Formats: sequence, C-alpha cells, structure tokens
Amino acid sequence: MTTTPARAASPTVTLVVPNFNHAHYLPESLGSIANQTRAPDRVIIIDDCSTDDSIAVISRFVAERPSWRLIRHETNQGVVRGQNEALAIADTEWIGFLGADDALHPAYLEKAMAQATTHPEAGLVFACCEIIGPQGPSAKRMLRPVMLPASASAMLTPADVRHALRFGDNYFSGTTSLYRRTALQALGGFDVKLGSFSDAFLARRLALTYGCCFIAEALGYWRIHGQNYSTATATDPASLNAKLAEIGALIAQSRLFPKGYEDVFARRNRFGAARMVLGGDTAASAKAARVSALLDGNALDTHLLGLMLSLGSSGRLAALAWITLRTRPMSLSRLLAQTATRRAILSATPGYRAS
Repeated sequence: MTTTPARAASPTVTLVVPNFNHAHYLPESLGSIANQTRAPDRVIIIDDCSTDDSIAVISRFVAERPSWRLIRHETNQGVVRGQNEALAIADTEWIGFLGADDALHPAYLEKAMAQATTHPEAGLVFACCEIIGPQGPSAKRMLRPVMLPASASAMLTPADVRHALRFGDNYFSGTTSLYRRTALQALGGFDVKLGSFSDAFLARRLALTYGCCFIAEALGYWRIHGQNYSTATATDPASLNAKLAEIGALIAQSRLFPKGYEDVFARRNRFGAARMVLGGDTAASAKAARVSALLDGNALDTHLLGLMLSLGSSGRLAALAWITLRTRPMSLSRLLAQTATRRAILSATPGYRAS
C-alpha cells in the first residue's frame, strides 16, 4: 500500500490598503480584493484621516466581510507609519500592501500564494504589473518592471538577485509584492525616514537576504495619475537628492548589495524620475529645467534638453535617448532581448477593466 504525501497547507495572508482621500478609486481597489479567486484571510484598511467620502465607501465593504477591518486615524500619519502599524497587528504568515488607487488581477493571490506555499523560505513573492492611467489603460499597454529579473517564473536565490541587479532594477512592484511577515519584521519593517522609497529599499534587502519568487505574469495594475505618493517625491529634485543620498549611505554600509550599487541605484532612480517628467504636459522649457535638475545636471543639460523638447514628439524621443545615455540605467541588450517575453506576458492577460 502506498501513501500520498500530504500537501502543504496553504499559508495565511493579509492584504493592507493604506488610504488617504482616494474615495474615487476605492470601489476598484477594494473590489479587486473582494473578487480574488483565493480570498485573503485578513484585510486591513487604514484610513489616514481622509476628508472625502472614503469612510462611506470603505464601510460598505467592511460591513459585508467579517475578516475585513477598518482602522481610522484621527490625524494624518503618512503611508509608511500605516504600513508598520498593520505589520505589527497582522497575525498571518504573509502580508501585502495595495495602494488605494491600484488594483489586482483576480488570480493574483491564488498564484502568489501557490509560490509562497512551494517556497516558504522566500522573503517575498512578486509579479509583473500593468501601468494604467487615471481613467484606465492607455492604447499602448505598458508592463512593469521594464527589465525582467528572469525570462520565466522562478525562485531567485540571493546570489541570483545580486546578479540580476547588475542588469536592471525596480523589479519589485509594491502593487504585486507579498512579504513573508517574519522576514519583514526581522529586517525592522519599513523605514519611515525613507518615505516613498521605503518599500523598494526593503524589498531589495529581503530579496538579497532570503531570496524571492518571481511570477512572470501581469497580476496587478499600477495607476499613474500625477498625485501618486511615490511620484510626488521622485520627481521633486530636492526630495530626490536627499533620499538618494540617504539610501546611498545605507547601501554603502551594507554587505548585502553589489559593490558600487549605491551609484547604480541613484542613476536608475534619476532616469525613472526624468522619464516620468518627460511624459508630463508642462512647457518644454520648464520640463527641460526639471529634468536637468533630476539628473543633477548643469546648464548644458538644460540647454540641450530645451532644444530637443521644443521639437515635439521627435524631440521627446531624443530627450529620452539623452537621459538614457546620461544615466545608463539598464542593460539595453538584455532589454531588447526580452521584448518578445514582455509582449507575451501582456498578451496572456486581458487588459484592465474596472471591478
């Protein structure tokens, strides 16, 4: 008589939604959690003293779901403090954080928790996400991360992660990341001083300490609307310079990161910030000055960018090429080699539809 090995019990998971005045998007973000094919064991919604209709929207969802909980702040405390508050009270094995203006693919938790079950030693599980605008997706679908850490779904060891960081970055979208709670706590949670960079920096530390699981599928939707918490900091030159200096010092002090990674991290984030500004609708001269400041550039940068941006769409392409040369953010040969893979990931998933 043979016996079949018992299947590992599925670990438990909490999803946390920090919210501040995103009542307009909450039906979609909370609806995408409610529509998961694998329901979360807990949902914690932290309202950071909203002044719009957020509480009314949240209350309708919570009233119908006993495992959902609303925490209301009487004063605004910021996203990162809310994340750490949820981390302190969560009692599940895994935890994820969804922006109140973002959304999840219905199969996100089912697929992410399957990886968490198979690889309980991983520090985090993450997937690709699709960029959407304020009113939904654009005509051209956009995938993040731009550079994939692997060509297919894979468990990445810390050594694999160190190797992947040589070629690209920004692999860990907060929208589609699940963290092993004890690993997150062991590294001290989210650093409030790092603001909107706290989750990206902590995800790198987790991956370099415990390894991570990558799912080569678009399982979330990251909404870019100009008022994002991360965008506001990243595109302000003074704030960006301060955060990059602070994070650079932390990277240099740590043995986890590849040698010289502080410089690479700074260049890649300057590129990302400059690219976001290039896509805006401000005047060419103002845009050129801001992009130059984000690149920590000089008068020549501002002058050349101004000339390029005055040429319209062709000038924007030239400006993008210029900032790419200035910052060298990723391996262009590897980026081109992954073109077919990125297209296949997007084509395998239907475009975003509001819940």
